[in-house]
Amino acid sequence: MSKRLDCPMEGCHASIEGETEEEIMAQAEAHAASAHPDLTLDEETAASIRSKIVDA
Repeated sequence: MSKRLDCPMEGCHASIEGETEEEIMAQAEAHAASAHPDLTLDEETAASIRSKIVDA
């Protein structure tokens, strides 16, 4: 079953889809680096983002 993550940053409408949580997190990291360069992806932020992944 595929999974989806809608970017949690206010005003960003990006949506990421993938087959695994790891795939989505890798795409989310790349998205954050390009679209939200001021965001620090520490353990707490990564856990928060991971909690927003849903079954598509």
